[in-house]
Amino acid sequence: MDVLYDGVRIMQDLPVTNVTFQEDDSAQVECTGSLTVVYQGDFADSIAPQNIGDILSPFGTVLSLSVIVSAGPGFSERVMLGQFLISDTPNIVTEAFLFNTAILTRGDSIDLSFTDYFGAVSDDKFDVPGSPPDLSSVWNEIQRLTGLPITRTITDGTIPASVAYQQEKLQAVYDLATVLDATAYMTSAGTVSMRPNTWPAPVDTISGGDGTLIAVVRGMSNASVRNKLVVRSYAGNGQSVLSSGEITDGPLRTRNSDGTVSPYRSRPQFYSSQFIVTSDQADAFVQNNLSRVSVLRSVKVVVTETFNPLRQVGDVVTVVRKVDQTVTSKFVARVSNIVRTTDATQQTTVTVGQ
Repeated sequence: MDVLYDGVRIMQDLPVTNVTFQEDDSAQVECTGSLTVVYQGDFADSIAPQNIGDILSPFGTVLSLSVIVSAGPGFSERVMLGQFLISDTPNIVTEAFLFNTAILTRGDSIDLSFTDYFGAVSDDKFDVPGSPPDLSSVWNEIQRLTGLPITRTITDGTIPASVAYQQEKLQAVYDLATVLDATAYMTSAGTVSMRPNTWPAPVDTISGGDGTLIAVVRGMSNASVRNKLVVRSYAGNGQSVLSSGEITDGPLRTRNSDGTVSPYRSRPQFYSSQFIVTSDQADAFVQNNLSRVSVLRSVKVVVTETFNPLRQVGDVVTVVRKVDQTVTSKFVARVSNIVRTTDATQQTTVTVGQ
């Protein structure tokens, strides 16, 4: 771990323990985590923060987390996990001792909690309601709102309406991303980027035959599965419906062919956005998103895989289960959650494509 402040690298290669690092696409701030710094200085010094501006104080200090991947004596590579802001230092313990007449430090144990840069954006609110000064570029407006560098990964587009932003800047960023049918996120390099909501081609295979797949736990839940999508107007009281769509066949149908209520019944999801102002825009949104709120979120699988610092939320992967080199199941899924610790494995939650 490296420590930066005002863009200046203060400390390098500071070892850490008890690391928990989680990425979750269902959370507003996607990347959060905690770790412990155990420090013993060569000159009995201390790095325990006591005041604003001190090293490791939660007031603008940036943690640059990386992992060293090695294979035997001939290969070693540093892989960046991300840049994060310290949000809390809940436990600071310094052990001191007396040497002659001087009080020296035997060591520090400092617990830290951290978030990605979106944590700071979420705390920043609009002073007064505002509007985009330029409607020609979604990317430029996201950069203006966040004040962060951007990495352009998808084709830019225009902002369809001169909206009045509400209080939350981060929500405005996520809303702008929907204009491009994408989700905004922070890259490991500390830049703002977007991943398309449409599934891209698989980028990797997690297989039981090559040792990357350790275990698979499959589960199903109806908590987030909806079979109807209703787009309401953002203006006024929000009750005007611009468009709606529903599942008409299969186990998720809203009703039977004779009009009676289906076994799953009607489970609608309501949506409104300042960027959806016409019926045509609402129809396109329903067409693109009805399947995403229904079958694509019905099956989640927790995969225990070999620690992989390159795995990212949003990756589409192929999961292959084998017994004695015989394939027993194979499916394509998209990563929605990753939990990493100091273990040699990581827990990767994927949503199975249907």
